[in-house]
Amino acid sequence: MSQTNLPFKDGQTVEVRSFERGYRGAWFRCKIVRIYIVEGKLHYSLKYLDYEKEEIHEQQVFQRFEDEEKEWLMVRPSYPSVHKIKAGQEPLDVAHSSWKVGDLVDWHKDDCYWSGTILAIKNRNALQVELYPPPRGEGETYNALSKDLRPSLEWSLEDGWTLPSTRPE
Repeated sequence: MSQTNLPFKDGQTVEVRSFERGYRGAWFRCKIVRIYIVEGKLHYSLKYLDYEKEEIHEQQVFQRFEDEEKEWLMVRPSYPSVHKIKAGQEPLDVAHSSWKVGDLVDWHKDDCYWSGTILAIKNRNALQVELYPPPRGEGETYNALSKDLRPSLEWSLEDGWTLPSTRPE
């Protein structure tokens, strides 16, 4: 993927992921303040929307995790407000209320969204969520409320919003 063919603009609200220990697997809401290139690499200056006291964060848009060869896109559009996404050729309406063990979810905690899997359902409102294991996540298990979950979605320039194919290794 090219370093410059992304659809993002100055002033746009996006979500940004982190590979930083303690925040792996989390998505943060940010606003793009500036777009620039350093040594052929695309960077964004970002203002965290849910952490007002944080200074502007400089983010390389494509990053490698540790020794991997694959470059990961670290930025995606704001999560869609209507969960109609492509599954093959047919639109799929993703529901919030009918969670099952094994569902891939984003859990809202500490003003960001942590990606993981539903490990257990305790009752209609309470669940247990396991964050993705290191190196893609923090690997911890937490009690969560169903109201704090949203379906985990992936975004790419080619396909837009889609359901994740599998849980990350």
